[in-house]
Amino acid sequence: MKTKHGITAICASLLILSAPLGAASKFYKWVDDNGVTHYTQSPPPEGVTGKEVRTSTNASSDQEEELENLEATRKAAAEQRADDAKQRAEQVSQQPSASDKEAMEKRCTQAKANLETLRNKPIVRQENPETGELEVVDENKRAELIKTTEAALKGCP
Repeated sequence: MKTKHGITAICASLLILSAPLGAASKFYKWVDDNGVTHYTQSPPPEGVTGKEVRTSTNASSDQEEELENLEATRKAAAEQRADDAKQRAEQVSQQPSASDKEAMEKRCTQAKANLETLRNKPIVRQENPETGELEVVDENKRAELIKTTEAALKGCP
């Protein structure tokens, strides 16, 4: 019985010692001319630069570094997309749309006509917002309306 246990102990020892050797296999990472990444147990073909990749559980591989680089690249790209979208939104908000331009032209045309009336008509009437009736504008109110209208026309083309 001693020999049976002895053989079992030797076999178990050999299995335990061989496990780390199998786990620590060498692999190579290389990229071919078409941009395809390869992982092989044999070194890359002659003239191709490769990188040894460790697969042992005790040794770190380049995978963690690659993942960190990938995450940093993705984060930078997302930030760039957000910045680009923000810039486009600002540009769009600064550029009046066609309907905004039409409305502005309409307001400018009306303001020019109002200014012409205020300057040249001897009697100017304005609707009272409370009663809805037309009232004659006195000289002080006329001067105030001329200033307001001229200020509004500064933004007109």
